[in-house]
Amino acid sequence: MTVQGLFHWIPPKVRLAACVGTLVFVFVGVYSYLTSGSSTLNLVCQHNLMSADLSVSIDGNPVYSDHISGTVKRRFGFLDKKVEGSFSKSLTISPGKHDLKIRVTSLPDRFDQTKRISLSMVSGNEATVEINAQRGNLTLSYQGPAELEQRDSSSSYLAGIHSILITVVGSAASAVIGFMVQEFLRKRKIGLPQD
Repeated sequence: MTVQGLFHWIPPKVRLAACVGTLVFVFVGVYSYLTSGSSTLNLVCQHNLMSADLSVSIDGNPVYSDHISGTVKRRFGFLDKKVEGSFSKSLTISPGKHDLKIRVTSLPDRFDQTKRISLSMVSGNEATVEINAQRGNLTLSYQGPAELEQRDSSSSYLAGIHSILITVVGSAASAVIGFMVQEFLRKRKIGLPQD
């Protein structure tokens, strides 16, 4: 039997149900792909170090390192010199909870400190971690969605869409199976000899 013969052997209603089921599965696949997106983490650093090495690890995995430096600024041209430096970098990371570790080391300034902070990233959103290395102290501050806000806004919305999709897929599968059983029984009844 050829593919074309097999195609014509399948009743038109079963073909229609199979097409609808395929479209639903494609829609679910596209939805899953889009909702498993990524988030952007912006790192913004202010420091008073002449030169330093900055390293970033997320969940124990090194993701970025760079050499940063500052410039000497003088107030009023001759009084009180001061070192100032800034740095910014955007990283793409997966949504969810993460442990961020920042290490800043500077041999000339005798500075070597490591700090950790917890992140709660939301798919498609941005968050910022401000790194401040001033006066011999390293501090981190996180500006982004709180875990509670993430659950309340996006998670309930996604859970609603997920349950609707599961219902649609289940209904389509049930309809296809029911139709196939009905067609099987009808064809079997036609094939039985009459008494």
